[in-house]
Amino acid sequence: MGILEKFKLDGKVAFITGGSRGLGKAMAEAIAEAGGNVIVVSRNLGDCEKVAEEIEKKTGKKATGMKVDVRNQEEIEEAVKKSIEKFGKIDILITSAGINIRKPAEKFPSDEFSQIIDTNFYGTWYCCKIVGKHMIERRYGRIITVGSILSTVTLPERTAYSSSKGGVLQLTKTLAVEWAKYNITVNCICPGPFETAINEKIFKNPEIRKFFLERVPMGRFGKVEEVGALAVFLSSDACPYITGTAIYIDGGWTAL
Repeated sequence: MGILEKFKLDGKVAFITGGSRGLGKAMAEAIAEAGGNVIVVSRNLGDCEKVAEEIEKKTGKKATGMKVDVRNQEEIEEAVKKSIEKFGKIDILITSAGINIRKPAEKFPSDEFSQIIDTNFYGTWYCCKIVGKHMIERRYGRIITVGSILSTVTLPERTAYSSSKGGVLQLTKTLAVEWAKYNITVNCICPGPFETAINEKIFKNPEIRKFFLERVPMGRFGKVEEVGALAVFLSSDACPYITGTAIYIDGGWTAL
């Protein structure tokens, strides 16, 4: 098989949480463009179905939308069951669902802190655990978790978010070690600043925008399609020896 053939995802099936917007949407679109079929998952069914319809029209690949709250194991189990019934398998899992709340540590309400941990960390764990069982049975899988540069570095007022994303990275490494024998790779994409909905509010502030850009050696924010390309690489059979690692897509932020 030639090298370019190894990047193709023809016949693969991807289950993508947070797939209706931002980086998740970009990864869903990229997977389909590379030949895969996709299940777009989020808490808003209408958004998922709209994105799935757009993907089908654009790529000709099968796509479906499902309403799932990743904090709820039962909802994930039901969605995974329906996905396997519809597509016969799940080859790729991308856990992109995530939220962020920025507040000083001493003023952070416990319920809001828990919301972030429940969504970002437990949501990732639940999806990996449930889809992972299916992949173990098939002895094949590609899992991509979504961390952040804040998995390893941090900023003020990010106690909950940084803690959740640090946990996602350690979860990724441990699952990679446990599941390597089943031909399952588990890797973590760690984005830097991207102009997505989760960051829209803060980037409207000129001072904050300047603060972030000054810390990116490339001098710009990331483009969502750049994350999509990385997701295709990690989902493909071009890199079966890469597992348990974090790939930073941050314009050089963490190199400083």
